[in-house]
Amino acid sequence: MTSNLVDFIRETSEALIPLHVAYTNAMWEAATTGLEEANQKEKSAQATLMRFWADKDRFDLAESFYKSDVAEDPRTAREIKRIYLAAAKAQQDDATIDRITELEAEIRDHYYNFRAKLNGQSVSDNELDEILRKSNNSEEVRDAYVASKEIGKKVSSQVRDLARVRNAAAQATGFRDHFHRSLTLNEIDEDSLLELFANLDRVTRGPFESYKADLDKALAGKFGIAVDKLDPWHYGDRFFQTVPDPGGLDIDQHYAGVDLVELATRTFDAMGLEVRDIINRSDLFPRDGKNQHAFCLDLDREGDIRTLNNLEPNMKWMTTLLHELGHGVYDKYIDREIPWILRTPPHTLSTEAIAIMMGSLTSNEIWLHEFLGLPEVTVDNLVRHFKERDRAGGLVFTRWVLVMTNFERMMYADPDSDLDDIWWDLVEKYQGLSRPKDRRAPDWAAKYHIPLVPVYYQNYELGMLIHAQLEAKLTQEFGGLVGNEAAGAWLIENVFRSGNLQDWEAHVKSVSGEPLNPDYFVKTLDG
Repeated sequence: MTSNLVDFIRETSEALIPLHVAYTNAMWEAATTGLEEANQKEKSAQATLMRFWADKDRFDLAESFYKSDVAEDPRTAREIKRIYLAAAKAQQDDATIDRITELEAEIRDHYYNFRAKLNGQSVSDNELDEILRKSNNSEEVRDAYVASKEIGKKVSSQVRDLARVRNAAAQATGFRDHFHRSLTLNEIDEDSLLELFANLDRVTRGPFESYKADLDKALAGKFGIAVDKLDPWHYGDRFFQTVPDPGGLDIDQHYAGVDLVELATRTFDAMGLEVRDIINRSDLFPRDGKNQHAFCLDLDREGDIRTLNNLEPNMKWMTTLLHELGHGVYDKYIDREIPWILRTPPHTLSTEAIAIMMGSLTSNEIWLHEFLGLPEVTVDNLVRHFKERDRAGGLVFTRWVLVMTNFERMMYADPDSDLDDIWWDLVEKYQGLSRPKDRRAPDWAAKYHIPLVPVYYQNYELGMLIHAQLEAKLTQEFGGLVGNEAAGAWLIENVFRSGNLQDWEAHVKSVSGEPLNPDYFVKTLDG
């Protein structure tokens, strides 16, 4: 390898690009087909990419360039830092790479092809979600909840194995465990994050407990049971990460017969953001074998951007489609003149902020009237509901993130500990749910992110904080985002275009005028 920094960056990029594209295409094929052949193709492409970054000579040279501070300009300095961090994440031997990719492939196959059994029938996640959201029958929601957790039993031992292997790789390079390494090499300081989350715990605990006390009374009424008989399956989804519907307001009726794709296209058109090319490449509707979640993927950093969704005509999937297209427009409008290494958002949390912003439009007064086409009197009623629901949503989701982040921290601290018990301790502490009586199962392993998108959930919470900060900026400068081409143009020019030229903290300061400030988010929680 060359000893010249500029040549090293160029040679690294030229070698990396085809490996990256092969991996992202294999990811897409596996997620959209669920076929074993595609899953193995993804495993192979992932291993090849990991070996590229694990190359010790490449890492040593990247580390030397980065730590010697020889870059002559900020762009080159950012490029070599990103190369160094990518190589540092991958420092592990061939046996570790083989074991990680093997375990991930096995777990991925289980998740992609899992369909819960309910009353002897195979049912999708969408069908389970429908029952959990809308049924007022305790036995029915219990059965749906329990059925959704069966995937945990299938993968829990492999998830523990994967945590052990990831830990060993992290410890071999001087980190305490995988949780510590993942945060550090993704430019998040662990102590600062935990301090921030402890503060969020303190400021949300009282409002959340007050909200949940009222919610418990409403849910008890919905199910015709006493408050002390409420179980986790009464709370509207598999993990109580969204606001339950206590009954009385059917929001989904307003989406009956609505073409979600056409509505999303019009929504982005009105902001001056083109999404048709993204939609045309996307896989939007559910079928057997397909990943039942949702994501956005930039396959080549040259414009091949796609989303995977499992659309149904309801508010949840309208919100999700707008969310994923929010990721998509961020990737799309990054300046293609920026070096390939830097053609990404500054951080995952940066693109999550924009995705959350776009998803939140489904509760916006202007959007409900002018885009969804609801009459003003209906919108007035919904807006009053959504104001409280969005406040509750911030509380509920923050408490859920505290569960996820602390669980992963504790799982990586000791993968052999009683994770079943730890999970429910955290759920009780942060979400106020009681563990089901006479149930002993690895319910934590039913959460897809824990094995396959590890140490990620903090990005959603940080994204919510940044969203609140950016939304205040857009409101001050343009009066809001919906139907506002000037606001869309500002996002393109000030948020999207610069890609990864700055780290996420510097980017937040440059686009909003101040460092990350949780106060904007906390204000949205005021009753």
